[in-house]
Amino acid sequence: MPASFTNHDSRFPIYSGNHKNEWDQCIECHINPGDYITFSCVKCHEHNNAGKLAKEHDEVSNYQYESNACYACHPKGN
Repeated sequence: MPASFTNHDSRFPIYSGNHKNEWDQCIECHINPGDYITFSCVKCHEHNNAGKLAKEHDEVSNYQYESNACYACHPKGN
């Protein structure tokens, strides 16, 4: 069943900008349907290559290939 993002944008700015309309189901990011605190940025096909992303973030000090770190730097998906 497709997700309803009625209040999602105001609470989760990641669903804006580059990520606007990218998902239609909560499970695409929230890997445990009963726990919306847990999410994954790195399982997406665009972000699942750790080596490629490490090279793209070569100039970022303390870079981590980890979803919470991704969201901390890219809360609006940019």
